[in-house]
Order: sequence, then C-alpha cells, then structure tokens
Amino acid sequence: MPAEKVNIFAALAQAGDLTQYAKWDNVKIIREINGDRQIISMNMNDKEILNSPNYYLNRYDIIYVEAKSLKLTTENVQRTLTYFGILSSVLTILFVILRK
Repeated sequence: MPAEKVNIFAALAQAGDLTQYAKWDNVKIIREINGDRQIISMNMNDKEILNSPNYYLNRYDIIYVEAKSLKLTTENVQRTLTYFGILSSVLTILFVILRK
C-alpha cells in the first residue's frame, strides 16, 4: 500500500472490495505481534469498527474474507427444481387421464 497508515476499508477497496458472496460480518485480520500470530474478527456491518483499535492495519497484516456457502443454496435450488419437474409431470398425466 502506498500510504503509511491504511485502514481496513482502503485495503479492501484496493483488493477489489467485498462482493455479495463475502461474509461481511466475519472478516479476519491475521496479525503477527512479537512472533505470536493473532486472528482478529471484524464485523464490517458494525459502525463501531471506526473506533476499533484494529481499524488501521499494521505492516504485513493479512485480511481474510470468508465466502458465504453457495453450494448449499445451489443444491437446494436444484433439488426444488427436480421436485417441481416431477410434480408437473404427475399433474399433466392426471389431467390427461381425467380429461378423457
């Protein structure tokens, strides 16, 4: 980063910002202090982040943003579409039989 003092918002913006697939409430800062690695959780939706001692990043901090679980959502949609397909087929067959 070109600036000496960088806040977490500026760092995320430089990296391309958080997308709709990011967990905004559980952004982690991985920081090493005196050889001891710390993991700091940040809620980007909380306005108190501006008063946090971790608002400004230290040199060599790593920001980790976890992704939302899209696999479950995709599987649920596929399962629902399969059930709708089966249901519509059964209803079509019943309609043809009852129509005669």
